[in-house]
Parts: sequence; C-alpha cells; structure tokens
Amino acid sequence: MEIRDIEKVERQGGIASTIKVEDFILGYAEAVRRFLRDNQPAMGNSWVKGVGDRLYNLQGKNKEGDVLGSSTDIGVAIATFCPEIPLITGQQLLGIYNQAGNKNPFGNVYIDFGAQVNGTPEVNHVQAKVLLEEFKARGIEVGEGRVPNFAQLRLHVDKDAGLVYRLAENASADNIAVVSAYLFKNRVGKNGLFGAFLGRPDWFAYDGDLQYSCDAGRVVRYDAEGVARAEPTKSTPDLFSTLAEDFIRKF
Repeated sequence: MEIRDIEKVERQGGIASTIKVEDFILGYAEAVRRFLRDNQPAMGNSWVKGVGDRLYNLQGKNKEGDVLGSSTDIGVAIATFCPEIPLITGQQLLGIYNQAGNKNPFGNVYIDFGAQVNGTPEVNHVQAKVLLEEFKARGIEVGEGRVPNFAQLRLHVDKDAGLVYRLAENASADNIAVVSAYLFKNRVGKNGLFGAFLGRPDWFAYDGDLQYSCDAGRVVRYDAEGVARAEPTKSTPDLFSTLAEDFIRKF
C-alpha cells in the first residue's frame, strides 16, 4: 500500500480517495434541487427548507479541492442521486485501515460509510422503524445490529421525519454486515438508527445526529482496479430554470 499526500490510498484491487469539488458539486447540487422541487407540492415549503439544510450541509473545500463535510444523510443522498460515485464501503475502509497499521489512513478526519440499526425504535424512531420494517420484509435478521453501507440504502421522503432510508434492491442478508464485523467495541448505539463512521482513529456506530456535518469530514470513494472512472455528472437545468434565465438576461 502507498499513501499519497494523506488524501489518496492505493491498495490491491482499487484506489480510495477523497471526493474533489469539481467531480461532485454541480451534479449533486442539481440532483438535490430536483429532489426538493419534485417533492415540494406534496411536502410543502417547510419540508424543502429543512431537508435542503440537511442535504446541502457541506462546508466548502480545502486548498487541495477536497469537499469538506460529511453526514449520514449526505452519504445516503449521494448513493441515491449520484450512483456513478462509488462511495467506499465499510469493508473496503476496514481493509485499508488494517493495511495502514490500524489507523485512519486519511489522517485527522472522519469518514462516514453507512448506518447502524438495531433493537426497538427509540433513537430516530421513525427512521429506525422504517428501516427495521425493510429488514423484516426481506427476511433479514437484525440481531445485535446490522450496518448497511451507503450503496445499500436509498433516500425517501417522510412527512414526520423529513427523510428516511430504505434498502436498495441489491441489499440482502448475505451482503449487509453485522456489527461484530467491525472494530466498534462498545461504541455502538442501542435501540434505533445511527451513523457509522471511522473517526480519529476509532470506529463508531452510535451517532444519532444523522445530519451532523463539519469540516473535519471527508467523503471518500473507492474506484476498483480496471473499472473506468465515470465522468462527473453535468448540471442540466430544467425548462423552468432555462425560461427564467432567458427572461432575466433581457435586463
């Protein structure tokens, strides 16, 4: 394994790297805008404002061009709206953590990679109930707790919680990790839905604030060896925006 300027980690089978602004922001911003616009008639302006604050909760960029900030909500949103970005899985992150000598290979930052759910819905009770029902419907035992990666979750609207997570089509009992697969030790939340992340340097699965984001967060992707890297999604304004911009240009 080779570490390049702390922000890129090579390993056999692929490369893990922090997401850059130019590869991400325009496409993500446009996707969130469409999501808010499409659901505004049913959910209302208060929902748009609250959910918009959660999904746009990033803190800019550093001198290297890395996106600053990360949250569980944002991770699920990227997996839902920008599937061409291969977000790192917990299993991949654990692999490079071990190869780096049991430390965070990206330095003094935190990396969200999924969510953890278990028990009786109390913490984030609406979201936890929805996700636990998804597991039950698929016949997946939750047991001590399950930790789906972002790619195994999809973002949906909810009138009570604003946002909820449901399982992606490819999520199954065979590929959703259990809590004991990671090095969380006693840092595991009980009876609810929690964010799962590698911190500085420990592993955590107890963050009940699904929208928390600060400039110490990094969004990390994992590009498998031999797989062509997808081009950044281009912003494609809709007819409403185009007509308005054409009108404004007259003045």
